[in-house]
Amino acid sequence: MENISRKEREGHKYVPGTANEVEVQHVNEHETLQMLQRHALNGESSKFFELLLNINGDDKRRDIVLMCNMQGKENDGTVQN
Repeated sequence: MENISRKEREGHKYVPGTANEVEVQHVNEHETLQMLQRHALNGESSKFFELLLNINGDDKRRDIVLMCNMQGKENDGTVQN
């Protein structure tokens, strides 16, 4: 089975997040989402909503709030339910 975390192409290793601007953004958003989920699971709503401001797009933020079941926990006006 191919190891997708480290693809090798003719003598060099591929490191996720270094290829182009879109991929760098995706990796950053993925890491931010993991932190948001951790804050939600730990009941740290103020940290959750503070970090949520780093996500671009109202729709994306709203989806994350729903996915993490944080609606109604603390709504500072940045996310509308």
